[in-house]
Amino acid sequence: MNLPKNTARSAFSLVEITLALGIASFSLVSVLGLLPIGLSNARSATNQTAAMNLVTDLAADVRATPAGTPQSPRFKIDVSTLNQQQTLYFNDLGTASASLGGDARYKAVIKAVWQPSSNETLTRIKISWPPQASSQNDSVETVVSLSQN
Repeated sequence: MNLPKNTARSAFSLVEITLALGIASFSLVSVLGLLPIGLSNARSATNQTAAMNLVTDLAADVRATPAGTPQSPRFKIDVSTLNQQQTLYFNDLGTASASLGGDARYKAVIKAVWQPSSNETLTRIKISWPPQASSQNDSVETVVSLSQN
């Protein structure tokens, strides 16, 4: 068998392969380095969404309280003393408790800040997490106008 003497074979050189592996490794390490930041942002967004849902639920509960009724129907918020700070603790399922339990995930603080009329109250609702922390870094706070029917 006779082979031609000047056959050109094309292939990648060792230098080219090393450079390609280096670039691919650098890109992969960069993407993996961003993964914890993305997960942290996703967790924070989930907590903020849940906290705003609690604010909505608390405001709706007080608004659904008939006039003359001392407590709201769902969370048992004392609507006659909204000018005093009231604290509720919530677990992952949205169940409220007046005391800090082991499964509490959010802390809600409700307090009236101004009462322009006898049946309307501007109320500050602050949801913070984790509830056990003395200084709350993560929180959502809003002022809502609450009026009893």
